[in-house]
Amino acid sequence: MTNVQLELATADRAQVITNLWPLYQHDVSAFERTAPNQHGIFNSDEGVVSLDEHANSLGPWWNDPESLFPYLIEVDGAPAGFNFVAARDRLPSGIDADFVVHEFFVLHAYRGTEVAERAAIAGFERHSGSWEIVTWVDNVRAIAFWRRAIGTFTAQRFSEDTAIDHPWGPRVRFRFDTA
Repeated sequence: MTNVQLELATADRAQVITNLWPLYQHDVSAFERTAPNQHGIFNSDEGVVSLDEHANSLGPWWNDPESLFPYLIEVDGAPAGFNFVAARDRLPSGIDADFVVHEFFVLHAYRGTEVAERAAIAGFERHSGSWEIVTWVDNVRAIAFWRRAIGTFTAQRFSEDTAIDHPWGPRVRFRFDTA
């Protein structure tokens, strides 16, 4: 069996996630309908001209260990993705949950395997409370994934709302409790 680990990425491992970040942004650009700026960076600020500059925007994830949890997903010791979990005090009003999966990404090589599901469940197990996970209404693969992962973890005890008006835009929302 593949060894899947979810490791809280401290500042000394931040570069691994920042190296994966452009791949994630490329994937989500299909749902956010965004294009890179004039410098080829997925950032609305035209003044951001390099990936190093863009990576600085992730800095808060390593500066608030009480509320932001940037997990690195590894398979057999190699980087495979990330799972960013945020706590209530870092969420916009309108989100009534103790925790959210803020960003979740698994490299294409590991999709369709148990890697993503095991990494998601490991994140749920580390934080007790109410959860909310959202994805784009047209991201059929993510919707199916979250139904499966959350359903497995909660024995199908979760709610799903489609096409809600969410603070992050139109989304499909999943809610469940780990307390």
